[in-house]
Amino acid sequence: MRATGGIFVDNLAILKKTGLFDGLSEEELKLIEKGCSEQAYPMGTVIIEENDAPKEMLFIIKNGDIVISTAAAEEEGSDSFLTTLGAGDAFGEVSLIDNQPHSATVRAMSDAVILLLPGKYFNEIVDSNKNIGFVVVRNIARLVCDRLRDSNFATKHFGLFGKLD
Repeated sequence: MRATGGIFVDNLAILKKTGLFDGLSEEELKLIEKGCSEQAYPMGTVIIEENDAPKEMLFIIKNGDIVISTAAAEEEGSDSFLTTLGAGDAFGEVSLIDNQPHSATVRAMSDAVILLLPGKYFNEIVDSNKNIGFVVVRNIARLVCDRLRDSNFATKHFGLFGKLD
């Protein structure tokens, strides 16, 4: 557990709140928790840079706020805002699955503490417990579908996402 704004937050509580783990038992979540470590990121820190090699890591936000953006195609040095994430949200899941370069930049909007789940440990768990693999991959598929729908809606109705300067 760690003090967060005067409140102690335990890692298992954060994993229970994480949508990627919806449907897992407490015992399965405890297996995942065993492989997690914590990393603090000061406000403004770039955690993942777009097009960087995959980190082979799932990032789960314990506290703080994160912004995800991509480089704007039309203006060099400008970013297109995609979304913000907070406690219980995860990122890095796509690169964990497809082992391709990261498709967006992830930056701490405030001081943040992130749980890091190494891909190697995750794969070992999945090899020994197929239910964890099934549930997490199903949840990743749902998340990717939601993001695709949101992207299609935004493209259709707004043309481009908002800009970050």
